[in-house]
Amino acid sequence: MEGQRSITYLQGVALYMGAVLGSGILILPGYTAQLAGPASIISWVAMSLISIPLAYTFARLALKYRDFGGIARIVEQAFGGAWGALVGWFFFVWVATGQAVVGLTGAAYMVSAFRLPAVWAYLFAFGFLAAALLTNLLGMRASARLSLLLSGAVLILLLTTIALSIPDVERTQFNEFMPHGITGIGQACVLIFWAFFGWESITHLVPEFANPERDVMRSTWSSVFIIGATYTLLSIVTVGTGLYGEHATAAPLAELMGRAIGFSASIATAIVACIVCLGTLNVYLASSSRLGYALAKEGQFPAWFGGLDARGVPYRSALFLFVTNTLTLGAAYIGTIGTDRLILVPTTLGIIVYVIASLACVKLLWHDPVGRWSSLLSACFCLAVAPFSMSYLAVPVIVAIACFLYLRIKAQQRRRSEVNNS
Repeated sequence: MEGQRSITYLQGVALYMGAVLGSGILILPGYTAQLAGPASIISWVAMSLISIPLAYTFARLALKYRDFGGIARIVEQAFGGAWGALVGWFFFVWVATGQAVVGLTGAAYMVSAFRLPAVWAYLFAFGFLAAALLTNLLGMRASARLSLLLSGAVLILLLTTIALSIPDVERTQFNEFMPHGITGIGQACVLIFWAFFGWESITHLVPEFANPERDVMRSTWSSVFIIGATYTLLSIVTVGTGLYGEHATAAPLAELMGRAIGFSASIATAIVACIVCLGTLNVYLASSSRLGYALAKEGQFPAWFGGLDARGVPYRSALFLFVTNTLTLGAAYIGTIGTDRLILVPTTLGIIVYVIASLACVKLLWHDPVGRWSSLLSACFCLAVAPFSMSYLAVPVIVAIACFLYLRIKAQQRRRSEVNNS
């Protein structure tokens, strides 16, 4: 695949922000404050710090092993082709279900704000998926420009809300700082993990940077600082204004925006939900469709996924992800599966991907002191979080079985072909 090298520094920052500054921002500051009280701020700071080694190691190795396989290719370099294929399958299935979760999160926020029937959540979510597909089919340049526009808009709204909310912060809200002790802080960290997924997405897009040597790491460091600071400040004003606890499900971000900017809560909710969800869906569809293409070209995925259009867009992978997430929406609607349960499928796959990828980074960056310790820290943290997925750990087991069966069948077909040709 000959990519169009068009992504600039600012677009790289926007793509990062579109991937990481995602749907979690709509609900998590209030939920984490409910779990840990004011000490939830510690959880947000801790996760922001953990994101530094994660982002650094992924970006550093993506520059070294740059192709559209991204994180799967990094793991392959460390542990061999089978492990690389496995991570690729994990990531692809993660996105094949996770985009439905993102869409439903934003759509449910809008339905709640405007008091619409529940079915509208699924219709809004489908609309988000369709918009992301259309943008990606127009090519990477259009996708990156949309991310820049959406990320810039949501960042301006968030920073304006935070700045105007600071005068309403009350010191008394921080008096009982750790009502649930260390346990509450730890539980909040687990929940926050969803908000910090996305650092790996840039690994699939490095070949499309116009100047990767100059702009990939610059985009990474800028994004780490901006995203970490935004999340932490939002947590502080959420706690300081008392918008959590019994109000955790009452859209605290919309309440903050309504107070600070003067919008009604419903309008604020609709604006933020649309911008955040479209930005996240756009980036993940762009990166994961290119992963599907790369896996197909390596023979680790069905060859059908290797199709490109005239713009060099892996349209078959993009269409497949759109269909699987649409089916996930349908299954959630028919089976009345809540987002709180649905989210555990992609989250569990994502955590396992991070575990394997971090261990690969340990091996590949062993002779780089900074890289070695940053990847070790990432691996230890991800391993500590993984057991909390409990029964959902069956999902990566099922995907692993399917992956290895496919690889075995392909190997047998190659051997038969070689025998016939000889």
